[in-house]
Amino acid sequence: MSFNIEHHVRAIRSLLGRRSKACLLAAVSVLASLCGHMAAAQDYLLGPQDVLRIRVFEWRPSTGAPFEWVPLTGEFVISAAGNLSLPIIGTVPAAGKTLEQVSESIGERLQNQVGLQKRPNASVEIASYRPFFVTGLVATPGKYSFSPGLTVVQAVSMAGGIGPVDSNLITLQRDALSGRGEIRALEAERLELVARQARIDAILNNDPEIKFPAELTSRKAEPGVARMLTEEEALFETRLRSMETEIGSLNQAKVLAANQISALKEKAVSLAKQIDMANKDLGSVNKLVQQGLTVSARQLGANQNLADLESRNLDVSLAILKTQQDLAKVDQDIGDVRNRYRINALTEAAELRDRFASNAKKTETASDLLRNLEVRAPAAVAALEEDKDTYSFTTSINRVVDGSNESLIVSDNDPVLPGDVIRVERRQRGAQASVADSN
Repeated sequence: MSFNIEHHVRAIRSLLGRRSKACLLAAVSVLASLCGHMAAAQDYLLGPQDVLRIRVFEWRPSTGAPFEWVPLTGEFVISAAGNLSLPIIGTVPAAGKTLEQVSESIGERLQNQVGLQKRPNASVEIASYRPFFVTGLVATPGKYSFSPGLTVVQAVSMAGGIGPVDSNLITLQRDALSGRGEIRALEAERLELVARQARIDAILNNDPEIKFPAELTSRKAEPGVARMLTEEEALFETRLRSMETEIGSLNQAKVLAANQISALKEKAVSLAKQIDMANKDLGSVNKLVQQGLTVSARQLGANQNLADLESRNLDVSLAILKTQQDLAKVDQDIGDVRNRYRINALTEAAELRDRFASNAKKTETASDLLRNLEVRAPAAVAALEEDKDTYSFTTSINRVVDGSNESLIVSDNDPVLPGDVIRVERRQRGAQASVADSN
């Protein structure tokens, strides 16, 4: 069932590299063996302690309905000898066989035992798999229930993970690791707050760019710090461009309003001249009417023309006043835009002060707890560094393959099969592990 694919691939490459006829034939043989193993691995082979759910039916034409063999229906455990003990038909070998083979055996035995003309149909499925075992340097070695798709890292996690067996030592080391991780996270948060504070200071001081402190610029080569600086610069430039765009739009409106006022004033001057001429014309018409040299209708037209010009002049004066008000409103809006961005920066600065204070208190607390742990259990903390710098762990699986027990070195994502014994051992780095590979 289980085999070492990399071992086969290396063997094939080595044989093909020699290019002799015998080596090529050997490579073909190894490749055929590899394909055979892969095909066989697709079918699960039953073993002791597997629990099977069995249902047996027989179609009876006389009644036109299926008949269920109730005594053979239920859940049955494969014995240590690898057999199923079933009513009516007795013992059925099951270890090393597939579900389809067991199903055929049950149908054939029932047909022969009872003397049926047609073999009944037996439905066989796995109710629960036989357990696997985890031993060695894990928190809780023992027997565990298998589930399809289980990998080595999941199985080791079920046993509490790799590490010392002493639960007290595990707890102390976990606390130490957690404390160190929290301190690193708080330091990263503090640097992020420092970068944000530099951006806010640039906004409040109306600086064209951010001036980051030396503790950030000196660590600019670190990916995390570089990311912080890039994000803050991008945010600063985006907000600055947004403010400048708003102010630019308002300045354009201001220019338009100023041009409109100039045009209205020129129109007012033109109307004033027309009104002056209309007054002179009206005076001349009045004299002619008094002398009887013209009709009064002309006097009425002159009066109407003068009134119309004076009305238009009043409209222009009102338009000038309204445009001047709009111009003042634009100046106010420009000030409001600048104040809004400044107020947002001041609000963010106040929030940053609170976050700085919270970060400092959390860092102080985490540091005190870690120092207390180092004083209370120095051996546990020292073991962390020793394990990290000196030792590594190897994981192997003891598995029955074709009736023989084999030991396989495995990685985290390798599959686990029912009945496997997973062993976790610690070895010094550089040491050679003598483990037999499966061919």
